[in-house]
Amino acid sequence: MKKFSDAITVVAFFAILLMFAVSTLFFQGKVSFDDISRNSGTTKEACSEYVVQNFPMNSNWHSMFGNLMGFVGRKRFGDTFIAGERLVKVSDFHGGDNTIENVAYINELAANTESPIYMMLAPTAGGVYSADIPDLLGCGGQRERINEAYMQLDRRIISIDAFYPLYSARDEYVYYRTEDLWTSFGAYYAYTESVGQLGFNAVSLDNYDQEYADANFMGSLYNKAMVGSIKPDRINIFRSKYQSPVTKVKMYSNDDEKEAESVYFRSALKSGKKTDIFLLGNRYIKTDVFTELKDNPKLLIIKGSYANTIVPFYTAHYSKITMVDPNRLKQADMKLSDVVDPDDYDQILVIFDIDSFSRASFFDTLT
Repeated sequence: MKKFSDAITVVAFFAILLMFAVSTLFFQGKVSFDDISRNSGTTKEACSEYVVQNFPMNSNWHSMFGNLMGFVGRKRFGDTFIAGERLVKVSDFHGGDNTIENVAYINELAANTESPIYMMLAPTAGGVYSADIPDLLGCGGQRERINEAYMQLDRRIISIDAFYPLYSARDEYVYYRTEDLWTSFGAYYAYTESVGQLGFNAVSLDNYDQEYADANFMGSLYNKAMVGSIKPDRINIFRSKYQSPVTKVKMYSNDDEKEAESVYFRSALKSGKKTDIFLLGNRYIKTDVFTELKDNPKLLIIKGSYANTIVPFYTAHYSKITMVDPNRLKQADMKLSDVVDPDDYDQILVIFDIDSFSRASFFDTLT
């Protein structure tokens, strides 16, 4: 009996080996290295993404495993949890909280500039849909964590509540089902709440045409838990029914400069990070967006990954918007003062999701 079992094991091993060889020969990846490298911050990132995208039958094996685990009732795959009809990133937040330290850096920035500072800490999908997630995974307290961070802010800094509008719209398409980001709809709700505090009237949705940039998007969370019951996402962009005020976009990194005429980069749809259609995600240290509204104020945004999707809405109100990524500053061993003078801007807005803000260790770049 044991010999028969061993024989089955050997046959199965060589069958899998044969399938791998066949897949390598006949099922080559569809994403070229050139496409990926054009949309990556570094060569190292491009190589890593290329291997992931083109590993033979990677998605087939992963999907089969995910569906099998879903069938037997498994709901957690690392930091990804199946919450109803969506996947969410669970914070599992039990340590490494840098919130107080990071708020102190924001306060120090406020003490060293005359420009008024605003701060918007957004909930993640895990916080908004926490009712579908076990309490032990630590997603249920995001509103309290945001409020606690706001209580530590210097009185000169104005806090903006993004939790209530997003939670109120939780039955709408405000977060991706397969990516740890808000959608354009979610960003719009946060925009309407924040722009009033910034001194403007929000542009109504009636003034935008909705376009599906990708109607079959599977994000990074799906790559961790390929469960067939989760529907694909769609990437929506909102275009003004009138001419866009954007005239030029300039992006800077250590060894690269890029110039464009739009805040939407369709080349990203060919990469493994399709949501980078919004100002190329987190690839650049600094991004300047210029508009034809010459007499309007200028806005400096200290950005996390949630900022890119909301910036297209702000372009209706400012002559210039500059985004600076403090994480990229840290990687380049630079300070905020190396790339901008905060006093050159009429307003400064800090935009992060609460989980990223709490874990970040790069806000010392603002001092």
